[in-house]
This record gives sequence, C-alpha cells and structure tokens, in this order.
Amino acid sequence: MLKVTNLRETDNIKPIMLRAFIAKKITAMMNEYGVDNLDDIGCFVVLEKDEISAFVVSEMEFVEVLEIGDNHYLHGVRMLGDSYGEDIYLPVEVLRK
Repeated sequence: MLKVTNLRETDNIKPIMLRAFIAKKITAMMNEYGVDNLDDIGCFVVLEKDEISAFVVSEMEFVEVLEIGDNHYLHGVRMLGDSYGEDIYLPVEVLRK
C-alpha cells in the first residue's frame, strides 16, 4: 500500500501512466484548495493486487473501473471525515469476450 499526499511522493507509483494520472489529480486539488500538499484534505492510496481486502466496497462513496494506459483499476473514494477522503486504486484484471 502506498499513500500519497504530494507530488514528490508520486515518484514511487508504478506504472508511469497511473503516476501521471494521480499527479494531475493532486495538482488540480492543490490548486483548487490553495495548499502545498493534501495532508489536511485526503490522500491517494495505491494498492497491490493482493491487497484486495483493503478495498471494502461497502465503505466507498462510489466505485468504478478505470482504464489507465493498458491497465485497469478498481477506483473508489472513501470519506474518513467531513473534509478528509481517500482516493483508492486497486489493479484488477478485466475479462473481455
């Protein structure tokens, strides 16, 4: 599990397409809220495939499947307080017919 609250921490995100996607969202949120990091607002959480137990669907405000580059992610947002949330990404395999 990787928790990210600023652009510097995105350097640890693999693959690069997910890194760029999250960096863009972080930049937009920091501009919107006028802050230098997201410590008081929330964080982005990138899970490994085997960390599925950390993605509890019933705790999410919403859940969707995102295609970013050649990869798919189960994406959800969990609110932990009135003004703090987690934006969570879990890599998944999508079966196609």
